[in-house]
Amino acid sequence: MKFRHSLRTRIVISYCIFGAVLGTVFAAIVYISLDFIDDNLINHRLSKEAEYLTQLLHMGGNMPTPSSDHMKAYLGMDTMAPSVKQMVQGLGEGFHEKYINKVEYHVLIKNLTDPEEPLYVIYDVSALEFTESRKLLIGTILLTSVLLVVGLGLWIGLMTSRKIIAPVIYLAQQVNQSEPESLPKNLSQEFYSDEIGVLAQALEMSMKRVDSFIKREQQFARDASHELRTPVTVIKGAVELLKQRGCEEAAFQKPLDRIERSVKDMEDIITTFLWMAREGSALAPGQETAVVPIVKEAIEQNQHLFSQKPIEIEFIVRAEPILPVSASVLKVAIINLVQNAFQYTAAGNITVLTDKDRITISDTGKGIEENRLASVMQPHSRGNDSQGFGLGLAIVSRLSKRFGWHFDIESELGKGTRATLVFSPRENA
Repeated sequence: MKFRHSLRTRIVISYCIFGAVLGTVFAAIVYISLDFIDDNLINHRLSKEAEYLTQLLHMGGNMPTPSSDHMKAYLGMDTMAPSVKQMVQGLGEGFHEKYINKVEYHVLIKNLTDPEEPLYVIYDVSALEFTESRKLLIGTILLTSVLLVVGLGLWIGLMTSRKIIAPVIYLAQQVNQSEPESLPKNLSQEFYSDEIGVLAQALEMSMKRVDSFIKREQQFARDASHELRTPVTVIKGAVELLKQRGCEEAAFQKPLDRIERSVKDMEDIITTFLWMAREGSALAPGQETAVVPIVKEAIEQNQHLFSQKPIEIEFIVRAEPILPVSASVLKVAIINLVQNAFQYTAAGNITVLTDKDRITISDTGKGIEENRLASVMQPHSRGNDSQGFGLGLAIVSRLSKRFGWHFDIESELGKGTRATLVFSPRENA
């Protein structure tokens, strides 16, 4: 799962949302309560007025006048104006809210036994100007309160997130500052046994495994350097001795030349593998290697090995770049590309082109299936007819990443493959 926002942003947003929801709910409750209380106060006022008028009616006499100028009282509907009669028509006993031309009225209808006509008390609440202005003021205050609560949530979120993220940032700094040769050993001791401590402990265990792996790899590199170079040196010395003793017959000369070339290739491969196993800068200062001679050597060597195949080689030199890399490392990369073209081309053409910023090797071989094209640069990815271990293109891919080159393969089944190695040369001849 990939999270869209950072942990600190999510904490701040959570506090702001919480503040907004809490403030809005509180404001809504206050505003609804205010309206409810307001209605109850008005109804209470109407109820008291109805009791007062009822007492006066029981004492006898005509219909009394209400105590407030905003109220009208009627005994029955005969004396009502048409608009008022229409408003109360069909209403039962109790409290009611009605509107006439957007003017709000509260109506109390009370059935009397003496006289038998019901009592109507009508309260023009819209005439009370302070009620609406008070509601508007309170609404403004509540809205301002909500904004203040959101702002408070933002401030608390920023302060809280800073304290929560601080140990994570410190942990990230400790990990980023560590080197493969000096990984932190007691990382988890600097944290409490909380979530950050668990993460630090997991990273510490992972770093210990990485450190163990690096030590094993370094030990293997040292052992391989000694164990592989010794027999290669012996074979190389034996070939030179045989040549010095005059084994010039064709029957001996060709095998000796092959052995000599293979020994040189083995030396280059050993040097490259040991170099790839080390950390450090990929570009060594003072090293320069011309690309064209390396390409020529790779073509000649593979053309000799696959001489029985009906393949035509075309070598096009548009530029002669010089790269700041060792010859042995560059040779391993180019030989793997050329050898792949020879191996998977039973008959046809192989074109090798060197330009100022790239090497392109095209063949008319069997090609690569589309579903395998994305995985051919992975280690141990090999074709059905391959006799190797599927490491050639993986080695080229690793070297490209180390030097900052771009390695690309295009292929179509049955038509051939094109491999392109794009680099940035220091100078062009």
